[in-house]
Formats: sequence, structure tokens, C-alpha cells
Amino acid sequence: MAQKLPRLALILAVLLAAHGLFAASKPKSVDKKHKDFGKFVEIPGANLVGNDQCAQCHADLSKSFRQSAHSLRTVDCEQCHGAGSLHLEAGGYSKESKDKIISFKDRTPEEANGACLSCHAKTDHVRNWFSSAHEAQGLKCADCHSMHGEKTPLESRAQQNDRCLRCHRKQEAESNLPYHHPLREAKMSCVDCHDPHGGSGGNNLISANTNQLCLRCHAEYEGPFSYQHAPVNEDCLKCHSPHGSPNQNMLSVSQPALCLQCHSAHHNGASLPLVDRCTNCHNAIHGSDVPSATGGSKFIDK
Repeated sequence: MAQKLPRLALILAVLLAAHGLFAASKPKSVDKKHKDFGKFVEIPGANLVGNDQCAQCHADLSKSFRQSAHSLRTVDCEQCHGAGSLHLEAGGYSKESKDKIISFKDRTPEEANGACLSCHAKTDHVRNWFSSAHEAQGLKCADCHSMHGEKTPLESRAQQNDRCLRCHRKQEAESNLPYHHPLREAKMSCVDCHDPHGGSGGNNLISANTNQLCLRCHAEYEGPFSYQHAPVNEDCLKCHSPHGSPNQNMLSVSQPALCLQCHSAHHNGASLPLVDRCTNCHNAIHGSDVPSATGGSKFIDK
């Protein structure tokens, strides 16, 4: 037993040394999510003056700010705009003294968003911001969000949709087509499908892919079915236009033209193609458990 103890101690020492070498050689993360954003709210040489001092000049903003989400969470002016003593000494804001205070309208998107991320980088809902289309396009947080409470906060679906469609005009036009998801009726919002801060899928989707997203609501088409329709498994967008369409069921092309892109047409006795809706007969087009007499399935539910 006495001989085993030194051996165990030697093994333990070797393991600890190996762990130390591994930790020392591990590369430092350069993930922007963990970047120090504190520099974006720092003003060299300035000191804090307090919210009451800010309110003496910015009375209207101060009044509306009391109703804002930031105020309810006890966020002070200088947590976002930087310490205000130099701004006060300069007699307020001007082109010459704009470096004495952090004014979001004069900051680049990186600087303005960096001030917001000095707090919000810790929250999960912005974890994909640096891979988002909005970040790549140089949008500022203030382009969508109201920090001082002077505007109505993004609460209702209608308000959220209006804010998104202010820029996404193509999607706005599609939502006004005869067949559309109920955006304009405010029964759903853009953020039901998209994450404006950067989603895990393409197009800022909140799901990994289009089908996974669609089947969250349209679960009846998920299956599993004994006989699968290949386009359904591949991508819902092969047949459907998600923001709106002039065609029934939000099809990207009307029937039978949509089906004829892949399938040959049925013909009548005079060798003329039948120009009718394919789904009048093939009514289980998303998948079926009913086989046909010739093998496989014709996607007919009975």
C-alpha cells in the first residue's frame, strides 16, 4: 500500500501538468459576442453628473424617459450617453463638441450599436446579431427601437409589422395580395418567423430551415407518410410564396402550371391536356398513406 501511494501521486502530478499545458495552449476566443463594448460608452476625462442635471436641459426627453423600459430598469442617461461633465462644460451639443457626449445620430452603426451592446450583449436574443442581415446592412438599434419612450414601444403585432414593412416594401406588397399570411390583419407578426437580430437559419429565420419553420404551424403536413411527395420534403418554397400570392393556397404559380413544371399533363380522348386543378383529384399532395393500384401512390386520400 505504501508503494502504491507514490505511484498515484506521480500519476496525479502528470495529469495536472498536462491539463495546465492544454489550458495554456488553448487559443483565446475572438467571438464578437464576448467583445468588450464598454469602450463605446467611455468619454476620456469626463465625470458623471447625474440624471437630474441632464433633465435641466432635456426636460421633454426626461419626461418621456420615465415611462420607458430603460427607466423602469433603472438605466441612467450616462450609461448610454457617457459621462456628461465635458458636455456640460462645453455648453451643450455642437459640431465642435460632439465628442464630449455620445449622440447616437452622429455615431457610426458600429459605435451606436456598441453602446447598446455594452448591456445587451449579455442577452440571448442578440446572440446572432453579428451574422444578421440587418447588421451587415449597417442598421442601428435606434432605427427600430425607441430608447427614450417618446414613441410607442414595439408591443402590438400591427406596430411590429409596420416597423418591419417600412423597409421591406416587397414583402409589404406581397402581404396585400389576395392570398397571404394574416400580417395585415395583425393575427401574426414578422417575428413569428424571423428574428430581426439574426436567426439560426437563412433569411433570419427563427428555425434551422424553412420546412422546420412552416411545420411549427402546419403540423398536419409533416407526416410521416408512407408515400412522400419529394418537393414537400425538400422545401415548402418550391411551391408556396410565404409572404403572399395572387394564387390560391399561396402557390407561387397557379395550377396546373405549377405541377406541370415537374409532371407531364393528363390528356383527354382528343389528346388535349386537361386544364384543371391537379389537387381536385390529387388531394393528398403533401403525402399519403394510400397506395395506388399500379404501385406507389397518386396522392389521393381514398
